[in-house]
Amino acid sequence: MKRLNPIGSLLGLILTFLLFIGLGISLWFDRGLAFSPGPVTAKSITGKSLKGFTSHAEFEKQCKNCHDPLSTNLATKCLDCHADVNQQIQTSQGVHSQITSVNECASCHPEHRGRSFDPTLASFQLFDHSTTSFSLNWHQANYDTTPMQCSECHKNITISTVDNQTCLDCHSGHEKIFAESHTRDFGPDCLGCHDGLDRMQNFDHSQTGYPLDGKHGQLKCTDCHTNGAIEDTPKDCKDCHAEPTIHEGLFDQTCNACHTPQSWSPANINGQPFGHLETTGFSLVLHQVDYSDQTITCTTCHPKNLQTFEARTCIDCHNQNDTVFMTDHQQQFSSECMTCHDGVDRLSNFDHATFFPLEGIHASTQCSDCHVDKVFRGTPAECWQCHKEPDIHAGVFGLKCYYCHTADAWSPASLQQHIFPLNHGLEDQSMQLQCDACHGANYIDYTCYSCHDHQPDEITQSHQAAGILEQDIADCIKCHPSGILVSGQQSP
Repeated sequence: MKRLNPIGSLLGLILTFLLFIGLGISLWFDRGLAFSPGPVTAKSITGKSLKGFTSHAEFEKQCKNCHDPLSTNLATKCLDCHADVNQQIQTSQGVHSQITSVNECASCHPEHRGRSFDPTLASFQLFDHSTTSFSLNWHQANYDTTPMQCSECHKNITISTVDNQTCLDCHSGHEKIFAESHTRDFGPDCLGCHDGLDRMQNFDHSQTGYPLDGKHGQLKCTDCHTNGAIEDTPKDCKDCHAEPTIHEGLFDQTCNACHTPQSWSPANINGQPFGHLETTGFSLVLHQVDYSDQTITCTTCHPKNLQTFEARTCIDCHNQNDTVFMTDHQQQFSSECMTCHDGVDRLSNFDHATFFPLEGIHASTQCSDCHVDKVFRGTPAECWQCHKEPDIHAGVFGLKCYYCHTADAWSPASLQQHIFPLNHGLEDQSMQLQCDACHGANYIDYTCYSCHDHQPDEITQSHQAAGILEQDIADCIKCHPSGILVSGQQSP
């Protein structure tokens, strides 16, 4: 009997047909799993889904979700779902923006390694932490010298972020007092300053383009860097200091043209220090607000320009408060307010004795007799400036009128003051010398040589040896006011 070829037999053909039918059904049902190199991961993040899926395992049979070689590449498919990664790449921010071979996703995140395989953890073996903004140079080991694990800093499941509180908890546990003080001074945003390389260890603020001069050097970091914000801190004066109402709208906001960090005042105008009292002679201590409790600005007193001032401005303002007083005040003292007033009310409890005691006949003198044309400042205070020296003793007694005269009456005159003892050299100390013993033709000049031996050369030489200047040698009283040699005084 002839043996049949199974391939060409009817039975063989039927079996082959059934095999292909079964294979087709299997491929249709498994949707390509027959060609899969292995199960995909079932790892997921609680509460997070991408395009309706929580893990790769949920679309394992839909190969085209990841593989479409005739249309696109694997990386493009990955980024279609992982939009957050794509955003990092597009905005050049985040970890993935720093990876050179970012389009080779599988090189860091392999798949088809089983349901329990974690593609994220697998990438850590190849991950270069220097591509982030934080170096691990100083974070290789814990305080107890055990190796640091990723999860010790990255508490979230994706290990994609770090909470500043994690830094604080770790460092507070080892150096609590320092950590608390550091947080108060610099705020809780650890990563705002620290990059793992201790670049802030010898930090020089002037390197930021904003040196901490003057009073800025006394501030705490958090006074300027509020809410933990370190970068993009305002640098212009106006951003921190409100413009004073007193010169609002008068000057531009280049504050450093007049002011310095050392102090707000005195300001410098055209290179010269400006203080209102020092420069103008008028203090603003009592001129902060007007009678309506509104702030007095520069233009309140200088309505036309800041370089000029009119007394009429004072009068108009004070008239609003007390017209009767101002009318009487001007009639008595004139309208030249600045002649008497300096802004600190030095005349509110005015005592004439602090300038010139009004004693004797002066007390009954009218103000206008001395203050001609109501001019008060610069009024003469010496006798001879108001009273002409009588011809009878012109050039004889000098201009120290109060030595002989009083404010009660010009005469009778009597010697009121004589610094030098009038009994000098007398055996009877109750007696007095005659005037001409010291004074010759007048009572302005004097000489000691009427009584004392005088050898000019010897006296000049001995006095110069004692350090007395030649022009002072004749003025004996300057060194001998009592006429005797003072104990401890060097004798020429």
